[in-house]
Amino acid sequence: MSKILMLNIATNKYVRYIDNLYEDVEKYFLTDHDVSFLLFTNHKDLPKRNKVKYSYVEHKPFPEPTLKRYNYFMQERDYIEKFDYVFYSDVDMGFIAPVGDDVLGELCLTKHVLSYQTRDCNHWSYDRNPNSTAYVPFGDGVNYYAGGFNGGSSKTFMKMAETISKNVLEDEEKGIVAEWHDESHMNRYAIDNPPDNILPLAYCCPDWKDKLDFEKIQPKILALNKDHQEIRSD
Repeated sequence: MSKILMLNIATNKYVRYIDNLYEDVEKYFLTDHDVSFLLFTNHKDLPKRNKVKYSYVEHKPFPEPTLKRYNYFMQERDYIEKFDYVFYSDVDMGFIAPVGDDVLGELCLTKHVLSYQTRDCNHWSYDRNPNSTAYVPFGDGVNYYAGGFNGGSSKTFMKMAETISKNVLEDEEKGIVAEWHDESHMNRYAIDNPPDNILPLAYCCPDWKDKLDFEKIQPKILALNKDHQEIRSD
C-alpha cells in the first residue's frame, strides 16, 4: 500500500465542487492505497475533514489560480514529498469509475482530446510565442496533454513543479502569460521530459456525450460542464 496525495485548488466559487469531488475520489480513486488530500483555498472556514490538509492561498482573478498552480505546490514541497505518489485533479472533475494502479508511474500525463481529434501536432494548442518559456515550435511534439489530471512519484512530480513554477515567474517578469497557462508549460516540460505513463482520454474526458463516443472511450474521470464566466466571476 502506497501513500497517495491528491492536490486540488478551490478558491472563491470553485469550493462548491469539493464535497462531490472528495466523495468520488474516496469511492473510486486508488482504493487499495492510503489516499490523503491537500486543498489550496482562500476559504478559512471550511470544516475539518479526515485526511485533508488546507493550505491558504489568496484568491486572484482568472487565470492566476491555474497559471500559478505549480507555484502553490512549491509552497508545500516538504509536505508533498512525504508521500509516495502525488496527483493533481481539477476540482470540477467527476470520478465516475474505478481508477487503479494503472495510473502509477514516475510521471503520469493524460492525453488531451485534441490528441484524438487530430494527430497533426501543428494543430495542437502549444504556445507559439518564441519569447515564452512555454514555446513549442511547429513540428515539435508527440502528444498534447490535458492539465486537468496528472501525477507521478512525489519527487518526479515536484521536479516538474519546480521547473514550471520558475518558468511561469520568468514569463511574468517579461509580461508574458502562456496561451493555455499551466497546461502550456506542462506540455513544454513533457517534450523535454517525456512521461513514462501516458493515460488515454478516459482519465480526463470532456463531458461531451453528444460529441464523443463514450461507449468506446469508457470514461473514468470527466471534466464536468460548467458556466466558465459565472464560476470565474468574483
